[in-house]
Amino acid sequence: MKKVLTGIALCTITLITILYGRISEEIIDEINMVAAVGFDRAEGQKIKGTAVIPVFKADKSIDNASFTGESVLAKEIINVLQKKSADPLVTGAVRVVLYEDELAKNGILRYIDALQRDASIGSKINLAIIEGKTNEVLEKSLGNRGTGEYLSIMLQHNIEKRDLPRSDLHTFMYRHYMDGMDPFLPTMKLLSNKMEITGLGMFKHGKMVAKIDEPDLFFFKAMVEDYGEGSYTIRLKGTDEYASIRRIKSKRKIKVEEVDGEPKVNITIKFEGVLSEFSGQTTNPKTIQTIDEELENTIKEKSEAMLKDFQEKNIDPVGIGYMARHSTRGLDFKKWELNYPNIKIEVHSEVTITETGITQ
Repeated sequence: MKKVLTGIALCTITLITILYGRISEEIIDEINMVAAVGFDRAEGQKIKGTAVIPVFKADKSIDNASFTGESVLAKEIINVLQKKSADPLVTGAVRVVLYEDELAKNGILRYIDALQRDASIGSKINLAIIEGKTNEVLEKSLGNRGTGEYLSIMLQHNIEKRDLPRSDLHTFMYRHYMDGMDPFLPTMKLLSNKMEITGLGMFKHGKMVAKIDEPDLFFFKAMVEDYGEGSYTIRLKGTDEYASIRRIKSKRKIKVEEVDGEPKVNITIKFEGVLSEFSGQTTNPKTIQTIDEELENTIKEKSEAMLKDFQEKNIDPVGIGYMARHSTRGLDFKKWELNYPNIKIEVHSEVTITETGITQ
């Protein structure tokens, strides 16, 4: 009897494996994998959604096909688009989600929250704000790997190698729900057949309330996370000489303390980099020291001006409040929030530059 039951179980498992294996193979061959999705304003309470899929051609090149539809709910958009696609649209391969800037100003939290609740979508997908309509971006053929892949690689490259801080779905939602910090997303613009990163949009309660421009990304990223690799070009004051610093590594420390009964914040940023190019005649220890001091002063001035602007707008994208909550014993966080716009914040920078790699 035991042998009979064992035999039946083995036959059942084999049969299920064969059936489901064949079904999966058929489905994979007959689906459209959505690579990117965009959301724009539409009439009334509706939003317009655009999905783009890669189309693999016989000559191994990649084209794009896009689908557009409208709904009052973000999750319903894909169901609307299904009616326009010959094969099922699947969102498990979405790499990037875009939002129109005007939509972001009105509030996009419920649309982002819908992404988080979709089990088929990964928490590390990139999010971005488009200056203009997202459908105009997704209907373009960008790059040679498909529009969705192009956008994703561009954002990831600038996060890993340049001046964009992390801004994926998980990071955005974490910053939104965590007391003492506010989220941000990169802003992008379509220029002919290329995309350009224009800065960062700052969010409060799910709405984009401010923006920092691309030249200030270097200073902002240094305050919110450690650099693994970066670069910056500085003009020496009172001259026409420029210095380019590469392979920048940075570490930051935020210290919150009480001075005469009032909170005071000190942000220390340590930089190490290589002077890769200098437009002057020659470099020597005095020149290097001058560049060090110029960059230290620039970091302090730019960072403190940015922080002052954040305080005036009552946003905390750097996460100073978060650090205060976790490093100051007995902190009255309600009082901190009320006083945040007037809290004294100072930035200190320490720059170490070597001549290695100089091009004269």
